[in-house]
Amino acid sequence: MTDQDPAIRRPHLQRRAEERRRRNQLVGVCLAVIAALGVVVVLLDGDHADEVAAQAGATVTTPEAAVAAATTDRPGDAVAQVSTTVPTTTLPPTTVPPTTVTTAPPDDALPPSGEGRRVVFSIDRQRMWWVDHDGTVLRTALVSGRERTPQTGTFQVFSKSLNATGLDGSRMDYFVRFTHGPNGWAIGFHDIPVVDGQPVQTDEELGQPLSAGCIRQATEDAVYTWEFLEVGDTVVVVD
Repeated sequence: MTDQDPAIRRPHLQRRAEERRRRNQLVGVCLAVIAALGVVVVLLDGDHADEVAAQAGATVTTPEAAVAAATTDRPGDAVAQVSTTVPTTTLPPTTVPPTTVTTAPPDDALPPSGEGRRVVFSIDRQRMWWVDHDGTVLRTALVSGRERTPQTGTFQVFSKSLNATGLDGSRMDYFVRFTHGPNGWAIGFHDIPVVDGQPVQTDEELGQPLSAGCIRQATEDAVYTWEFLEVGDTVVVVD
């Protein structure tokens, strides 16, 4: 015999149904109490959840939904949420003032000295310039004069001597005079003096203030000056 007689199975089924009904009534009473407290009920056995909840007036949810509600909707049970967003601060743009660079003129640059055809001598730089009518610098060279000599200003050539003799007996050629010193002696351009057959300085030493008052030049520059300047021509002395 494989199946039980229906008459035998019926009391068994009725007994199980009665047990289920009583259990649900008991659960319903518990749910009613819990619902009165406003608690969300989680049913592990969902077979009659809606029916029991309806009797108790409780809210039915699943375990997963209950966990989500506990972490989001109930302040007492909420899990602290830590923000990982770092606030950014926008700084105003920084304006860097432009840098002004003052560049000194090169040593051989012609200093301000007026206009026209002229010869220019700088005491501080120990240098000469030969300037044409239109302001073109025809030539520039280092020379040797004396510190703070002569006075600055604009002068005119008043005499020339192809050969001359200094107070110390030295020989100097291509002498072009344009002013006088404090003692009345003439000051001008000439080549490097020679004493006893020897020059008193070398061409390499030009650019240093080694003279007693006049402006010493290399021989080729002295010749150029002799040919460039005539009596009455302009010589400008600057610092």
